[in-house]
Amino acid sequence: GMNVTIPYKQDVLSFVDEIDDEAAEIGAINTIKFLENGKTKGYNTDVHGFEQSLKPLLATQHTSALIFGTGGASKAVAFALQKLQINFKFVSRVPKSNNQISYKELTEKVILENTILINCTPLGTFPEVDLCPDIPYQFINSNHLLYDLIYNPSVTSFLQKGKNNGATIKNGLEMLQLQAEKSWEIWNQ
Repeated sequence: GMNVTIPYKQDVLSFVDEIDDEAAEIGAINTIKFLENGKTKGYNTDVHGFEQSLKPLLATQHTSALIFGTGGASKAVAFALQKLQINFKFVSRVPKSNNQISYKELTEKVILENTILINCTPLGTFPEVDLCPDIPYQFINSNHLLYDLIYNPSVTSFLQKGKNNGATIKNGLEMLQLQAEKSWEIWNQ
């Protein structure tokens, strides 16, 4: 098998012969298994990686989230949040649905109501480490959990700004490891 990464997690759907039910519901795959009959089947192991790495950090105030970005990884994150019964909205430069808001709509009230902030954009990835989502960081506090799917650098500008305001922070390295282990399991079953 093989894994697929940004920006191809949605595009690759049309290239596989079969899609796992959960991956079809998510609308993105990151794992492809080569079947014995010569066909391919797509799976999404990002959900497992994100959910299992997030759960130990959740506290009672973590009931609502903002997901920055609307690509394939964000779809897996949203699916995991649904499984955990955490409300969420996507934040996009150009909102296209009722469950999306623009970065301009991120007021103090919105930031305070959403105590989980998740960066699913590539902003801040090495070598452009100074970039981060354009949000009002001054409203983040110790009730917040900031999760960045990026793991290089280990503390992105997004995470550092949250940490400076007392938030709990987590990068995407454990998610990467957990999804890889799940992919390996799929390839070997």
